[in-house]
Amino acid sequence: MSQDDSTTISPEVEARARNIHSALSNGDSLRIFNLAAEGIDASTSVLEKYQFTKKRYYGRLKELVDLGLIVKEDGEYRHTALGNLVFESQVKDLEQILLKRNNVTAVVEMKRDNHSMMNQVIPRDLIMDIENSTGVTNLEPVKFFDNWNELSMDVSVEIEMMKKDFCVASRYVDFRTADAALRAAKKGCKVTILHSPRNGLSTKFQLMGNLMSHPKALSVFKELTTHPGVTLHESIIPYSFAVIDSQIVGLEIVNPEDPYSFFFGLKFRNEGLATKLVSHFEALVRNSEKDSIAAVIESNKAVLEKSQSNNQLLTN
Repeated sequence: MSQDDSTTISPEVEARARNIHSALSNGDSLRIFNLAAEGIDASTSVLEKYQFTKKRYYGRLKELVDLGLIVKEDGEYRHTALGNLVFESQVKDLEQILLKRNNVTAVVEMKRDNHSMMNQVIPRDLIMDIENSTGVTNLEPVKFFDNWNELSMDVSVEIEMMKKDFCVASRYVDFRTADAALRAAKKGCKVTILHSPRNGLSTKFQLMGNLMSHPKALSVFKELTTHPGVTLHESIIPYSFAVIDSQIVGLEIVNPEDPYSFFFGLKFRNEGLATKLVSHFEALVRNSEKDSIAAVIESNKAVLEKSQSNNQLLTN
């Protein structure tokens, strides 16, 4: 039987698709492509704001133009029809949760006016942005977190009370989460962790930071890498999230104007969102790399043990 011509992909189309995926796998290109959703110019102020060099910025910009993903209109670079299609179908859907500009301003004002935001009433328009990005309706956040420490502490408490399973995709190698996850695994719970470098902060660098701050960190991370109830993976992820017992969700929202930084966090009790994020997590794991924490500990054993020993002396 001959192949149906209507389902045959030409070599040219296949090559273009590969080139688009390759371009958007670059962090700079993805950031520029995201910013072009609302329009971005090529002024020096943009370079300064987003910490681009001229060579990096104009090189990636030209690549996206040549691929037909963005075009210059009225002095700004915006998505083409193809770019908008790629953005909606392949980038926006859970790859990066985006907020409208007016909601970004609203959150900035909330953070400026309140020392603690954990009990804030969340604007409905902001939640609608998240619903649109995730495809889940009727979201009702339980808590709002102003910084990563608040979100991490709350997730750790939920892990302590979990009954069956926990998965986390985190841009932060975090001792608090690791310690709680290890204790949950020892109780027989299933724990899956996917961690990521963050804006140039490698696994090794983040691990060293934990060792300097927590006397038990080295022993906890060592045991975490060998415990049979824990599975570790490593990949590049755009934001952090955790799902506990298939219903509790902790979610990091990054600043759309600075996608490398923490903007705020939310906690939900929503099975629909949990299911969606677990599916997304499984896709990330399928495309992940072998975890490097064990290798970092082994290859830097003497330095890490000395650092940990010095820290213990200081805390005694």
